[in-house]
Amino acid sequence: ACMNHCPVYARIGGHAYGSTIPGPIGSILEPQKAGLEQFGDLPTASTLCGACGAVCPVQIPIPNLLNRLRYERVRQDHTGATPGQGSQRNPWEARIWSGWRWMHANPWLYRLGTRVATGLRWLIPQRLGAWTRVRSAPRIAKKSLHTLARQKGFTHE
Repeated sequence: ACMNHCPVYARIGGHAYGSTIPGPIGSILEPQKAGLEQFGDLPTASTLCGACGAVCPVQIPIPNLLNRLRYERVRQDHTGATPGQGSQRNPWEARIWSGWRWMHANPWLYRLGTRVATGLRWLIPQRLGAWTRVRSAPRIAKKSLHTLARQKGFTHE
């Protein structure tokens, strides 16, 4: 039932999972069976929209389990039962997310960052490597969402 409602499975099909059991349930079972070294990317093949969990006939909390496996693939303490915990930890990614968390916890820093990013949008090249061979590059807005909301008269509602 979960495969019929998963937007990722509907888009990429079962062969892209590279495992015996495809879909959301396979994204839970395969990493636990074969280890996160081999199948650590499967839990990220989900939007976590919750459709799979809502239609599961045996009420398996699929989004919660996928989120837990995402955590276990990058955790450092190696105390869980899933083989290969922490095997996909990237120190640079951890630093970037730490900076993101710090920036979004400080409103003044967030506003400064969006102003700087908006002002430097011309530095982004038109071609972003392999990604833009099959897609058009996203356009960065001339004004931030906060600026547009302020101009429309919205406050912190």
